[in-house]
Order: sequence, then structure tokens, then C-alpha cells
Amino acid sequence: MNKFIFFILLIGCSTHSYAQRNVVVQDSISLEADQFLGIDSFGAIYFTKGNIFYKKWNGQKWQFGDFILGQLTQVSILNPLKIVLFYESSNTLVLVDKYLNEINRINFNTIAEFKSLSLVSPANDNSSWLFDNNTQQLEVFNTISNKTLVATQPINELPTTLRSNFNYCWILTSETLSQFNIYGSLLSRTQNEGFTDMRIINNDLVLLKENNLYYRTSATEKIEKINLPEIPVKQFYVTNEILYIYHQSKIYSFDLTPQKN
Repeated sequence: MNKFIFFILLIGCSTHSYAQRNVVVQDSISLEADQFLGIDSFGAIYFTKGNIFYKKWNGQKWQFGDFILGQLTQVSILNPLKIVLFYESSNTLVLVDKYLNEINRINFNTIAEFKSLSLVSPANDNSSWLFDNNTQQLEVFNTISNKTLVATQPINELPTTLRSNFNYCWILTSETLSQFNIYGSLLSRTQNEGFTDMRIINNDLVLLKENNLYYRTSATEKIEKINLPEIPVKQFYVTNEILYIYHQSKIYSFDLTPQKN
């Protein structure tokens, strides 16, 4: 009986073990912020402080804020020329340019296609991914015509995280991790092994689980634990295979390029 119990425990442990992925420590940058939101391919830093959205680059700083909209709940800098800001309490999406000047504002309470949104992320052209709480659907929404272009089948579970690049979208729930294409087709759905956040690197993912980060290769669904120093991981971002982690007024950077043995 003892051997049988040991065998079951061994199987349980092995299902939660991951290969290791080494990274190279690069640099650190000082930043005083409430929330670190990312660094774009030009090296500009994005963050919030006092519910004001900031961009810092090359010794200059720009800002956007409108307290009428409520708390800023989501930001995407996927396209630095058209940044997506989402204010959930006012159900409003704001697009700003590279100088954080407002381009467009959509209040989903007042448009013909009323929606109650919880998550947003940019798609291609003039579109954004939206998750509508009313229909429980993921949609591709045109921000010029204010029309839904495509919608998925209803998603039974409540999404906690939505990330996208220009052609694909990933949704994380407490139970599953799903990938959709720009046409609203479900490409894959796998069990969520306790991950609570994610970032996209090419078409792969960096996933957060219990203060550890993991690299998931989409083609094979292989998951590797990223070997990092003892830094609490609460706010992180990935750009051009560089991982950024914000902790105690410092942005730490790590090269995610696979290391040769």
C-alpha cells in the first residue's frame, strides 16, 4: 500500500514539473509609478501614477487623464501610434496617439450596439477585441464604424485576462486558456494550470503563476519555467524577446532568447 501511495504522489508531482528556461540579466531602470505598463520597441516607458497615464521617452514626458471616466483599468501599447485605454466603470474606450493626444472615444453605453465590457485589447486595422458581459462573447469591433465585425460563440467561463497581437487573441479563465484568430474561430483550448496573467511574445506566451513566470511555446504547447532572481513578479511586460519586471521603483530586464548550452 505504501508503494502504491508513493507511486501516486510521484505521478502527481511529475505532472506539475516543468523544464527550465535560462535568461540573461541585462539592466535596470529607475521608475516611480503606481503601475508599470510596459516598454515599446522604441524604448518608451508607459506607466500610471494617480490614475494619470504617462509616457516617458528620451528625456520627455507626456500624459493623459480624464477623471470623469473613472479608474483606468486596461492599457495596451501594442501599437504605440494608437494606444488603447479602457475605463471599465464608465464602459469607455479611448484611443490616443504617440503624444497621448486623444484620437477617438467610444462610450459603449450610448452607441447603437450597446455593450457592457470587461476586457479590451487591440486587433488589426481600426479594430479592437472586446469581451461583452451581456452576450458572453468575444468580438472584433470596428472603432470607426462602431460595428461588430465578428463574434465568437458564447464563452461559458468568465475571462480574467485578454491579450492580443494583430491577428490572434488569447483568453485566460480560471479553468482554460483559449486562442482565437481574427475571424473569431477558436484555434485551441487547453486547461489552465493555475496561471493568472500572460503576455505575448511573437505567437508564444509568458505566463504568471504564483510569483513565477513560464514560457509557453504555442506550436508544441510545451511549458518551461523561466529561471529568475528572487524578484516578486507582480507587474511584467515583454517586448522584442525582452522581459521586464517592475519591483520597488526598478524595472529589471531579461533577455528571453534561448541560450545555447
